[in-house]
Amino acid sequence: MGEMEAKQPEKGPEDRASPRTNLLLAATVEAGGRILPVRIRNLSETGAMIEGAGLPDAGMKLVLARGDLHVSAVVAWAAGSRRGVKFDGPTPVHEWTGGAKPKPLECTGLRDQRRVDAIQAEARAEAASCRTLRAPTAAVPPPAPVVTPDLDARLAHELGYVQRLLEKLGDELINDSFLVQRHGQSLQNLDLVGQILGHVAAVLLADDKAATVEAIGMDDLRARLKRKPIG
Repeated sequence: MGEMEAKQPEKGPEDRASPRTNLLLAATVEAGGRILPVRIRNLSETGAMIEGAGLPDAGMKLVLARGDLHVSAVVAWAAGSRRGVKFDGPTPVHEWTGGAKPKPLECTGLRDQRRVDAIQAEARAEAASCRTLRAPTAAVPPPAPVVTPDLDARLAHELGYVQRLLEKLGDELINDSFLVQRHGQSLQNLDLVGQILGHVAAVLLADDKAATVEAIGMDDLRARLKRKPIG
């Protein structure tokens, strides 16, 4: 960490007003007629810590945006590439960190899916016909499945590895202001995928999985993991 980074206050003004949530979200800042890509490093109802190049100095106004969400703020402190900003009014954290709901299928997508279903049904019927023409053979029992005792831990580590790859990709893409302006929603979805992977990995590693699920800050994900089985 550089000298400027070392001078960053342990707690910015926004952190004293309400608890903060540590995260890593793609966003943009509008200041002085410029739109700059940033990363939101932590967030509370009253402020945030952001990171990026060319950000305004302490005391200057800006607008922090993520998708359809916007909030006016003032720079409370500056240290290197990081800024602590104080929002002009309370901002719900869950709206900035929550996942987007899946969009309904387009008509063309529905037609394509029906075509795929028809092809699969035809293939299954052809395979069944071929089986009736073959001579009967002695049934061979399937091999017993091999499951390692630490499978959950291995899966969690693989998810963590994928999450780090996505974060590295997001860090590279967000430095291109053209990509941020044209594909901002896709970059935010990339962040969302990384957060989901991190939460799922934490659940797999936890001794008390139910408590870990309850502690997840993403309302949609927590609800999906807690939904009742269909039956």
